[in-house]
Amino acid sequence: MKEKVVDILAKHLNLKKEEIESKIEIPPSSELGDYAFPCFILASKLKKNPASIAKELVGKIAKSLPKEIEKVIDVSGYVNFFINKNILAELVLENVLKEKENFGKQDIGKNKKIVIDFSGPNIGKPMHIGHIRSTVLGDSLLRIYNFCGYDTKGINYLGDIGLHIGKLIVAYELWLNKASLKKNSVDELLRLYVKFCDKEKTEYQEGIEEEFQTNEWTNKAKEKLRLLEDGDKKTHEIWKEIIRYSKEGFNRIYEMLNVNFHETTGQSLFSEYGRRIIIEALKKGIAKTEDDGAVYVEFDDLPKKYILRSNGTASYITQDIGAAVERYKKYTFDKMIYVTDFRQELHFKHLFEILKKIGYPFAKKLLHVGFGTVNFGKEIIASRKGKIILLEDVLKKTIEKAKYEIKKRGTKGDAEKIGVGSIKYAILKNDSKRDVNFSWEQALSFEGNTGPYIQYTYARASSILRKSKDKTNKKTSNKSEFEKEEISLIKKVNEFPDVVAKASEQLNPSLIANYCFELSQLFNEFYHNCPVIGNEKESLRIKIVKITRQTIGNCLNLLGIDTMEEM
Repeated sequence: MKEKVVDILAKHLNLKKEEIESKIEIPPSSELGDYAFPCFILASKLKKNPASIAKELVGKIAKSLPKEIEKVIDVSGYVNFFINKNILAELVLENVLKEKENFGKQDIGKNKKIVIDFSGPNIGKPMHIGHIRSTVLGDSLLRIYNFCGYDTKGINYLGDIGLHIGKLIVAYELWLNKASLKKNSVDELLRLYVKFCDKEKTEYQEGIEEEFQTNEWTNKAKEKLRLLEDGDKKTHEIWKEIIRYSKEGFNRIYEMLNVNFHETTGQSLFSEYGRRIIIEALKKGIAKTEDDGAVYVEFDDLPKKYILRSNGTASYITQDIGAAVERYKKYTFDKMIYVTDFRQELHFKHLFEILKKIGYPFAKKLLHVGFGTVNFGKEIIASRKGKIILLEDVLKKTIEKAKYEIKKRGTKGDAEKIGVGSIKYAILKNDSKRDVNFSWEQALSFEGNTGPYIQYTYARASSILRKSKDKTNKKTSNKSEFEKEEISLIKKVNEFPDVVAKASEQLNPSLIANYCFELSQLFNEFYHNCPVIGNEKESLRIKIVKITRQTIGNCLNLLGIDTMEEM
């Protein structure tokens, strides 16, 4: 129906259809119509006020309205269209029942590639609650872009090199408990890291960046890092063992979250290549050298950035430079998105500007999506270690709480799907820029804007379909009178493709999450006011249940949340 509105407007406006479509709005109230076109954008061109333009347009359009449009009116500078509800309902029912899991799919990404760099935990450190947002946000974006027709690649870029690795290797040699490492590698590696940092803290100089500390313990870590980059056999073997144990811990979490990557690489793979690029930048005068040998780049509107340490070893940005160039060679992407904490914004501004200065045209295709923190308030769990909240512990505790809720309510359902889904939804329903104040009680509630509420709605729709004896797909008559709850629900289903397109445009899965909640609310209103089983309109209403269930399922899939047939 939106296309029909665009076609009508295109006949009377000197605008491209794509431009008209991008301006179409949905009025805040159904009493104002189903679609609205703002005439403000035409005011300067036509030298008229928007209200006059809208009135003239309505006069022209109203002379030959197609059967799909009931009426058209002007409202405060808008042209508002009222759709024939019966025709709309029939078209939506037919379309969704036909397309099923493909309903809402787009081709806007056809022949385009998108690479998303997300999750990216550090080797030797456990995944903490801060990693949940990058992981589920990146996974959802990957799903959305894939649904929109893009060729998508998800990369898990592990922090397998850097000063923290040097610290761990020192601690490993001095204090490792092998039995503890085999029993619980995550806890043992964290213990080693915390112990090293406690030793280092006694000599730490405030106000000096970590890489430029010169105390005894930091220097030991730097030396191990140098030995590692020089290929020292013993150091390399310890490093490989730390990587192996770390990955085991990461993979347990990714399995629980049902998150997969097309490629998992470490920063260390790009140290040498990044160094070569920096040497070329030095030759061209883009980069400069300090008296101590450290290499930096200066900017007009950003603070200068060191891109190579004084001892010649690579820093994080050295590897990021090499990785970006290598990825473009491999994927020739149309866009590459980095999903990280908003506090890394300056780092990525530096990275993108450095690549531009060096002369890589693809630098303009790079984008950073920053996000806020996840706060637990007073609900810090007992297993907090090393001043961090371990993500695996949070997931396990949430699953346990979900089991308790299921038992308390006397309902069915998979506790892992409900627990993990509740965390994902609590993260994704918020705009990425906002902080998330997490509460188990709120996240696991079967009421309100939560994952379990939406999963339960899906299960309720599944139950209705199982109980119904009407298995026909016979065409309903467009002469049928639809109840207001039926029309409201069908219209909401019809919005789904537009919501998907906006979510991909704005890199914002929260649009899909909150749309899904609103759709679930409308379904439950329909369920309470429009009996399905045994009603004379059962055949029609079963179709409405089917298309709603399908749309909720499609939404949850894009959020990476599992559905259940029973709850």
